[in-house]
Amino acid sequence: MKTTTLLRMSVGVIAGLLSLPALRAEVRTLTDKQGRSIKADVIAVTGEQVKIKREDGQVFNLPLASLSEDDQQSLKAWAAANPPKLGADELLLQFSRGKFGTEKEVQSEGAVTAYKDQWGYSLTLTNKSKQVLSDLRAEYILFVKQDAGPGNKEKDPGLRRVKSSTKAAPLPLHASTTFRTDTVASYRYVLQPGWVWGGAGGSSKPIRDSLHGMWLRVYVGDQLVIEKITPEDLAKTEKW
Repeated sequence: MKTTTLLRMSVGVIAGLLSLPALRAEVRTLTDKQGRSIKADVIAVTGEQVKIKREDGQVFNLPLASLSEDDQQSLKAWAAANPPKLGADELLLQFSRGKFGTEKEVQSEGAVTAYKDQWGYSLTLTNKSKQVLSDLRAEYILFVKQDAGPGNKEKDPGLRRVKSSTKAAPLPLHASTTFRTDTVASYRYVLQPGWVWGGAGGSSKPIRDSLHGMWLRVYVGDQLVIEKITPEDLAKTEKW
């Protein structure tokens, strides 16, 4: 069968070429629904288009729907096995720290009331790429700063670490998804009026732990796309 050009490129098609990082190209012979064929390097499959490079070096996009059913299924399978690498600005992160619950846990002889606060982060990811992002997950470590209490400042209990991960549903083009990390328990011990802590020089200041920070890694498949450490100085004292 004579090899012919499937579609003529218009100025609009040229202007719409996607500037995605190149994948490992694969030479294929593609056939359209009219039986015409072309031999080209397949560079990327994005949404409903396939980006190809002809033997003469010309690069352009073809609608997947214009190709044979066999080629469409084969190209989609190839794309799933060879996802394009995302640029640093193609997946955006916003986050905020919050308290998501409080429980009064114990009351000791009417003098001390203990509270267990549940703290965590709310994460919002926005897809700025030209593809649906699947196999999206966040791995993170939450750091809790423990309060040794009045009179025990010479004893630094350090940071308590809680490591976990969260998977997100596939993220469509130009869409956002918001989800929470796991929460960590942060304890508060509050004295009733008129009471002071023993051996603390008359202090009645509450004892409280606090969510100190987070080390976050966001992956699409096996690609690490985002790494965020807050506060940044955690990287000097902690390891992943």
